Amino acid sequence: MGYWGRGPSRLLWFAIGAASATWWVRRRECSNRSFGPCIRQPIQSPIGNTDTTQPSWPQSVTDIPRAINNIPQPAPVQHTTYSPSTIGEWEKRQDAQWELEKEHLAKISRQATDAMAELTEATLESVLATAESLKAKLAEHRAQREKQQKQIEEEMERQRRDPPRLV
Repeated sequence: MGYWGRGPSRLLWFAIGAASATWWVRRRECSNRSFGPCIRQPIQSPIGNTDTTQPSWPQSVTDIPRAINNIPQPAPVQHTTYSPSTIGEWEKRQDAQWELEKEHLAKISRQATDAMAELTEATLESVLATAESLKAKLAEHRAQREKQQKQIEEEMERQRRDPPRLV
């Protein structure tokens, strides 16, 4: 059976897998759970003009100053001051959260280390059991080979002592 006798090539299966994965991801990203193309919400106009009768972008050069005047001004930045007590409380919460995350990470690390040690031990036991069984099988084959060799030597010795008569 040649190269092409194995059925569809791996490239075909890769393409099918890539297409299905892409389709699945696109379906998950869509907020509309129906079949068909994704429907996006319309983008809001960057100009603050919400009146739909007037165009949001200037249509001529004379409309530019009017469009500039319709641009909403950014809201003023409100500066909040924090007292030292609120900063200290925030730092304490952050430190407590950091300690909890460190403990959780240490716990996961210990579990992973224990799992790896158990896996390594099981693998080594399996390798040793396999080596012992192969060693026993090799010894058995050697014993059979020696027995056959001994039988052949005995047969040769018997034939030498008592050669067959050709009459």
